[in-house]
Amino acid sequence: MFTSNLLRPALRRVLALSKWGCRTIGPKAFCPAIGFAIMAVFSGGSLMGQPTPPTVQLALPDSVTNFVFSTSAQQGYFYTMESSPDLTNWTNLTPLYGGAATVSWTNPIPAPPSTQFFRARVDPTNMAVITNYHGWTNAICLTNGLVEALIVPKAGRIMQFRFAGATNGPFWENTNMYGKTSTTTNWNTTGAFGGDKSWPSPQKNWNTGGWPPPYGFDGEPYSYGITNGVVTITSQVDSTYQIQVTRTIQLLFGQPVMQVNTVFYRVSGLYGNYLGVWTITQVSDPVGIYVPVPSPSIFAPNDYFQQGSGLPPNYNNVNGLISFTRDPNNQYHLGFDAGSLAWVGTNWAMRIDGPRVAGLPASSYPNSGCSTSVYTNPNPVPYVELECFGPLVNLTRYQTVAFTTTYTLYNVTEPTPDAEARLILGLPAQ
Repeated sequence: MFTSNLLRPALRRVLALSKWGCRTIGPKAFCPAIGFAIMAVFSGGSLMGQPTPPTVQLALPDSVTNFVFSTSAQQGYFYTMESSPDLTNWTNLTPLYGGAATVSWTNPIPAPPSTQFFRARVDPTNMAVITNYHGWTNAICLTNGLVEALIVPKAGRIMQFRFAGATNGPFWENTNMYGKTSTTTNWNTTGAFGGDKSWPSPQKNWNTGGWPPPYGFDGEPYSYGITNGVVTITSQVDSTYQIQVTRTIQLLFGQPVMQVNTVFYRVSGLYGNYLGVWTITQVSDPVGIYVPVPSPSIFAPNDYFQQGSGLPPNYNNVNGLISFTRDPNNQYHLGFDAGSLAWVGTNWAMRIDGPRVAGLPASSYPNSGCSTSVYTNPNPVPYVELECFGPLVNLTRYQTVAFTTTYTLYNVTEPTPDAEARLILGLPAQ
């Protein structure tokens, strides 16, 4: 059921409440009153030894709108319940740390007639170690054995995201800034550190007149913490916005996926100013950049928002996919209402997801409604910025706003960059 050869599957029975007329057959339970079947499969494994297989239980509440799975748990392990309608396409429920004797998940009951399969997996916590990374002596290497994130609190960045054991990855790093600590003058260096960072949007509202970035967000070192294989980095309180930034970085178990939850917390002042979380990922010069076009796009018929003049080289908009490359001589900046962006290189590809909230008007996003944008920088500093935006909110004192971005790495397998992009974005092949 799982990719790792360390995982040894063992079936566990599902216990369903008899009041719903559910029949338990081996590892399956069929509930005619609700109209769907449930199967629970346990797979467990650990580099440190085999955990005790959890006992999976199913409870159906009186509301008949949700069901609750629970499992026995051990401290030191994470438990993940996965669901599938067809035993092929699986969706993860939130991994939960076994800090108590049991952990549980609540999931909506699917509309009948439906068959829903579930499986539980248990994993040891991911490994996070302090290391020397390009002269940063307190950098953090976070790994799940498949991919690793290099986090540099002194720069306030996730500096790299790569396959485990690799020496490089898609993120662009400014070698001129190796080993340096973030200061209020870093913006004087084109591209600054590189890596992945967070700013407040919209840029036009920065009290500095649109540039440089507010120093508390990007001009001072961050503090850090590591708990159960999850890393957090936290900024100082920005003196202008009175906001503190916390970014929680975790790797999904058994997948080449990094999730970053960015939270802005306003400690005082500044009522009435709408703002949003803005994440900026600086990536190396790609073979191609790709943007899926929503149907319909609020920017139709061009399907983009012009944030400069002209279009980048090799610009195409074909069958729901925009593509272009970096220009070595000129900069370009385009905005989109997509919730995903794809970078395709020679050996690797990466997808970034920052989902757009459905139903919100264009005014809920910066730059006339952009939820993503791409900036390309000319030589001699050859990087591209992949940017994601959360909705604008009126953040008052003691309130928070959060935005989660997901980064997925791939080895390039398709014969052309366009085919690779369509594959990783889930678009039909041409």
